[in-house]
Amino acid sequence: MNNALKQQKVAPFSPAITTAFNRDYAAGAKQQQESDADNFLKLLENLETVPGIGEKTAKKIAVYFMQ
Repeated sequence: MNNALKQQKVAPFSPAITTAFNRDYAAGAKQQQESDADNFLKLLENLETVPGIGEKTAKKIAVYFMQ
């Protein structure tokens, strides 16, 4: 194959754009983790509302997941 026809690898974004993307991605990931943790805690707090799970069992499940 002719060398002139081979494509050269070129970065699709400038370094400034890549840096900004990574910074915003990290901030978004942190926000998502916080949201997931809040939602998980709400689920654990409401375990007693599940039919068949009483107060003691709900506490045992919550302690297990919090370890």
